[in-house]
Amino acid sequence: MTETTDETSADPVTVLLVDDNRDWLTLVVHRLREVAPDFDVREANSPDDALDRLTDDVECVVSDYYMPGRTGIELLSEVREDRPDIPFLLFTGAGNEGLASSALSAGADDYIVKTSVDDSAAALATRVRTAVDKHRTERALAESEARYRTLVENVRDAIFVAGDGVVVLVNEAATTLTGYDRAALTAGDIVETVVHPDDRARVRDALDRGVPQSLDIRIRNRGGETRHCILDTDDVVDDGLPGTIGVLRDITAQVHHQRRLERERDTKEAIREILVRQSSRVEVAESFCRYIGSDPDTVAAWVGERTAGGGLAPLAVVGDESYLRMAGVFDADAAVRRGSTEPSLTAFREGTTVVRAVGDEPDTDADAPATAPDAGWTAAAAAGGIETAVAVALRHGGVDYGVLGVYRRGADDDRERRRLEELAETLGYALSTAESREALVADEVVRVRLRVRDGDAGLLAVGDALGRDAELVVHTALPRGDSERYFVTVRGASEAAVTDALASLDGVTPGAVTPGDGVVRAQFDTLAPSLGTAIADAGGVLHRVVVVDGEATVVVDLSRRRPAGPFVEALAAAFDSVVMTARSHRTVESDIGASVLAGLTDRQRESLEVAYRTGYFERPKRRSAAEVAEAIGVSRSTFTQHLRAAQRKVFAELFDAE
Repeated sequence: MTETTDETSADPVTVLLVDDNRDWLTLVVHRLREVAPDFDVREANSPDDALDRLTDDVECVVSDYYMPGRTGIELLSEVREDRPDIPFLLFTGAGNEGLASSALSAGADDYIVKTSVDDSAAALATRVRTAVDKHRTERALAESEARYRTLVENVRDAIFVAGDGVVVLVNEAATTLTGYDRAALTAGDIVETVVHPDDRARVRDALDRGVPQSLDIRIRNRGGETRHCILDTDDVVDDGLPGTIGVLRDITAQVHHQRRLERERDTKEAIREILVRQSSRVEVAESFCRYIGSDPDTVAAWVGERTAGGGLAPLAVVGDESYLRMAGVFDADAAVRRGSTEPSLTAFREGTTVVRAVGDEPDTDADAPATAPDAGWTAAAAAGGIETAVAVALRHGGVDYGVLGVYRRGADDDRERRRLEELAETLGYALSTAESREALVADEVVRVRLRVRDGDAGLLAVGDALGRDAELVVHTALPRGDSERYFVTVRGASEAAVTDALASLDGVTPGAVTPGDGVVRAQFDTLAPSLGTAIADAGGVLHRVVVVDGEATVVVDLSRRRPAGPFVEALAAAFDSVVMTARSHRTVESDIGASVLAGLTDRQRESLEVAYRTGYFERPKRRSAAEVAEAIGVSRSTFTQHLRAAQRKVFAELFDAE
């Protein structure tokens, strides 16, 4: 009959029995297999034989104590060299308390006295199973802890385990995030050590509640830097005692990114308001400076415009002007000529972006006099609390408008530098637009006459395709992103000839073509290079364009502050041949037309002019509201809104001006 014990394990147990008494060993092995059928029992008749048979799958060694050559304790020592944690039981026929003590002191797991074969086998089965189960449990726990620690140490988030208010475990990520070593984090109050003072009460409350929570908090690392984190807490049992596990995820980069997005959104909204509401150069420059100066770290911001003499004159200043005066920035003509390295003057002179930290100015000759170019500006900056200067040249359409200078507290920041460069790009466009608007109603303008040729330019290509006898006159030019829409009249060519010419050209999209009163009216779109857009980008106001045989005679009005030379150079960069044939200063008599135009927005003027040019106001109408709206690229309702607003302004100027 086969006997089993209550302790029989579900998993088989491989046990190695070592005894020099072959008869005793055979009997015990036979009986043990009956008592514990789940045992895989192997035999060895000597210590050497046991070492040879000690394979990796053996889970327990049972050895006689007295054997020739070596004792069981000596065998234990050799076994533990290769298998330090394998259960080892001593089996002897001589019960002795001293021997038992020696065996246990030597590291044996148990000590069994030989009695009858049946009793010995039953006792041996129980003791082996107990030792193996204990070893398996300890090994599983050790493996679990090893996996846990491996997981914890390899998690990128900071982890801590606290029990009874004391941190007992932190991972490597926690030391990296906080800058403190493990000893510092586990020695004291981690909340006091790491958490930002304003968030400590919330963190302590979360830890005391004992329920899972997630908090947005700030920490301060050992270097004093503030980091934004998500703290997730939960209950945990550690060594049988209740505790808390906390996971800190560093979200500083995400927070800064979100703040940058919000700042960019706010910037775009603020700039949109400036562009919509402000019309003059001074208003635009002042609004930009006020926006930049709203940052508490900005000491001063200014916009300098190019003077006729090639220097700079202040257009707008916000903040503390004392530095700008002390550094000679306002004495720009002289400062620029003498080659000052002051950031705003350098950026203007070199047409670039200049960033300087106070104290990092270029080396100068030690024997240079006190009036050397660098003397004064760094001292003035330091006296005004300025630590960083950022200056960006203002350019648009190839034309220099001046410089944007910003003087700040704090170190240089690449993101802030890029933001100011983007603002300067928009400011250059705004100044160009404002100057063009001012030229429309200015009392004095510089009128420039040009000859322009370019076989690939859309408008000029249309004139070339119409032939030598045709004259094309541009009445309205509307920018349309990458293209421009023209409304023209043509003399000396039939409706069919104009239609064929427009259809024959790549980069030209034909629109409506209609005859009337000895001319042909036409509408078409052209791709870049676009003459009207190039003139506007360079700061000019298109007065008249006549194209004959592919050559355009262009009349442009410039603000009296705008030098004609840079304007012509900007156009020459876009077209094959640009020649200035005449230039004159003209006094423009103030009239009601100019004052009316000054009061209209760009879209209102565009709607009114295109409606007039395309015959919307004629009876019968040559173009419906829907057709005019399509011509200017808006919906019918938007067109009528702009048209009515323009009409109200015109009538108000006519009847209510006084």
